[in-house]
Amino acid sequence: MSRCLNILLVLALLVPIGTGLTGAARGETIVEARQRLMVSIVRATKVPRAMVAGEAPFDEAAVKAAVKQVLEATAVMPRLFPDGSLDATSTALPAIFENRADFEIRLLELEKAAVALAFAAKQGPEDFKFAFSEYEASCDSCHAKYRKPE
Repeated sequence: MSRCLNILLVLALLVPIGTGLTGAARGETIVEARQRLMVSIVRATKVPRAMVAGEAPFDEAAVKAAVKQVLEATAVMPRLFPDGSLDATSTALPAIFENRADFEIRLLELEKAAVALAFAAKQGPEDFKFAFSEYEASCDSCHAKYRKPE
């Protein structure tokens, strides 16, 4: 029970959800908005990836900022996949719409892995490296099922 409480606490501290995250204020299409948010997740993920690879020094504050960015994006992501929102520029597979519950569970798993990454960063580099591998596995499992191959 305390683990759930910890996750909720981190979410409350890290994720002030803004109304502009969905892109409505930018005049974007729904596909453009979700692509922008996916790119923001990729950029955020590069921060801890560089630390794990030894290309950047371990920096707990930078991990926290990256996790915040991921949580902000994943919090609105489920609303950015309404039925019929596939177009030529979308890399989403129809499987998202065929199994929406599983897709949304995978987004929640990514959020949980991101929160675990922030907690692990507090414990130090070794715990952080393990948590990052779990975080990346979460990303990869979703992309394998719901994203067109590059």
